[in-house]
Amino acid sequence: MRSLRIVRIQGGLRETAEELLTEEVTLKLYAGDRRIASLLCSPADLQDLVLGFLFGLGVIERAADVRAVTVNRATWSAFLELAPELDAELPVLAGLVGAGCGSLPPPESRASPPPLPADGFRVRAGRISELMQELARLSEVHRRTGGVHGAALADAGGLRLFREDIGRHNAVDKVVGARLAEGGGFQRCLLLSSGRVSSEVLAKAARCRVPVLVSRTAPTDRSVEEARRLNLTLVGFARGERMNVYAAPERIE
Repeated sequence: MRSLRIVRIQGGLRETAEELLTEEVTLKLYAGDRRIASLLCSPADLQDLVLGFLFGLGVIERAADVRAVTVNRATWSAFLELAPELDAELPVLAGLVGAGCGSLPPPESRASPPPLPADGFRVRAGRISELMQELARLSEVHRRTGGVHGAALADAGGLRLFREDIGRHNAVDKVVGARLAEGGGFQRCLLLSSGRVSSEVLAKAARCRVPVLVSRTAPTDRSVEEARRLNLTLVGFARGERMNVYAAPERIE
């Protein structure tokens, strides 16, 4: 967070004040001498972001596929060392990947995962409400600035990981990357987000094979259609005791 002087106007009053703002940086990703992407993001948990971003692209399957990530915070650059066979297939994304737009190629250009099995996994609606309240409690940067999204991974034991970023998809990438870094899986987990569920965010959940994706806000029609095709439980507008289940409702008790 960063404090800047602003002019605040309320009613007929005008005053100079200090305002906390969330920070935004452009992180440039390099593999060797190739610049493969530039990400608009928050400057925290950048190694998690890189791992989750590469996993979402389908470049890596596990954290060990990335031999090293070196972040230079003076130039906001991240230098990747991948296994040679992975490095040869690394895509180059033209232009800037924004904090609010897609960071993955369009869904139709990517291999689609198979539908999730009916494995008997269930979660209570009341438990989802509790987890979303905990997500909100952890979102301190959002409370102080209003400028970031939060994402979390939960299992039967509660919230396991939480990350924030100016981009809703970046926050998801950070959670995914952190889970990969600790060697954990995503089965029988819930992926929670404060942001809108676009087809891109849905694709990230599908890539993880997480069975339940929950958002505080709305999904798009494409994300609902894809969730139904994949048998992935999609919950939106999870606020208080209210929620809408858009796909695979049998997992919600």
